[in-house]
Amino acid sequence: MLTVHQIYQSDYPTGKKVFYKYTSEKYYNIQIDKNANGWNFSLTEERFAFPFEKEIQEEIFEPYKEGSEYYLAKLHDEEAAIMVIQQMEWNNTLLIHDIYVEDRFKKKGIGRSLLDVAKKRATELGVRSIMLETQTSNYPAIQFYLKNGFELIGFNTISYSNEDVKKNEVRIEMGYKI
Repeated sequence: MLTVHQIYQSDYPTGKKVFYKYTSEKYYNIQIDKNANGWNFSLTEERFAFPFEKEIQEEIFEPYKEGSEYYLAKLHDEEAAIMVIQQMEWNNTLLIHDIYVEDRFKKKGIGRSLLDVAKKRATELGVRSIMLETQTSNYPAIQFYLKNGFELIGFNTISYSNEDVKKNEVRIEMGYKI
């Protein structure tokens, strides 16, 4: 049985590390063309020559996430996923900082259940939308968010390094209107 409940930093006095990994065979290639009247942007689905793998280790209770809500999903009493959300009062949105689903628990509806919690909290808080970031290299995540009603709302070609476009790891913003 799947359960999702809120957790608190006080429950984890030594912190709570998460390990996130994804593999992607596809990415979205970003093309930006300047012309006399402005710019043309395109994101085109491409295939990596070799599967792209990314691993991240992170402490979820980072100071920049102060004021966030933390949710833990358990499947059959095993920790399966964590989500971190934060109400952003300045623009009346709910920001999803993180959704981490353990590899062995993917494709079991856990990520969708966490998004349902975020959508419910967004409605309760009276915000206008939910926003999150992912990368053009994380094709599976993009497809997951699209399937769950999110849309592309923007991008940043130098968010992680000055070589994001070359590395096919451009930050994209996705949003869900409430």
